[in-house]
Amino acid sequence: MVILLLGGTSEAREAARALQAAGFPVLVSVATPYGAERSGATQVVVGKKDAAALASLISARGIRVLIDATHPFAAAARSNAASAAAMSRIPCLRFTRPWEALPEHPLVHQVPDCEAAAALAVECGPVVFLTVGSRTVNVFAAYGRARGCRIVARVLPVPEALAACREAGLFPCDIVALEGPVGEELNVALFRAFGATVVVARESGERGGLPAKIKAALKLGIPVVVVRRPPESGTPLTEAEALVKAVSEILRNGGEYGCGA
Repeated sequence: MVILLLGGTSEAREAARALQAAGFPVLVSVATPYGAERSGATQVVVGKKDAAALASLISARGIRVLIDATHPFAAAARSNAASAAAMSRIPCLRFTRPWEALPEHPLVHQVPDCEAAAALAVECGPVVFLTVGSRTVNVFAAYGRARGCRIVARVLPVPEALAACREAGLFPCDIVALEGPVGEELNVALFRAFGATVVVARESGERGGLPAKIKAALKLGIPVVVVRRPPESGTPLTEAEALVKAVSEILRNGGEYGCGA
């Protein structure tokens, strides 16, 4: 085995296709069985892994290059990837979606994290429509209870996401189990159907459906709270062709230790 690709995202699937088409053997690591089904790879390992577990996998499979294609908001996963590569003395490349500018509009509010997003969103209640996944639903639910706001969450239709919503105190009628991204028209219909007075989204770009969410909210005249994308070190790769070229050069030169592009 040559390449370990940390996946679970649309860009990871793009990377897997491009690398396999170029003839590279790729092992994809994902956190969930659902991620494995969507990986687009023939060789997949499933389960959340810390840095030590990743280093063990690298050693066991003879990995020569690590590619981190995890979600832009998965800071812990990025840290684990960098640490595992350092422990294993192999190159680590970061492959992610490109940065995209947000529209300048008085109804579009940028905040640094989910705590700030929750605090601002409940000020725009009484119905907060979340499109930020299930991992931080509990934060918004707590703020919602304190302010008497209804929290509606659109999450992946998988058991883990639904369980997180229920554990946070959301009723089934507050959960929209729907995989995105979805277009502007469906977003408009959902926001209108639930009587949303504010939408919360992450700065996930076109791949995450952010433009469609913003357009839908502005069409209805409701504010959008956008959690800004965390900064990344180095210069991540954003094009599959550039990734294949970088991997080819690393392997041709015998591998050069380091993390980044």
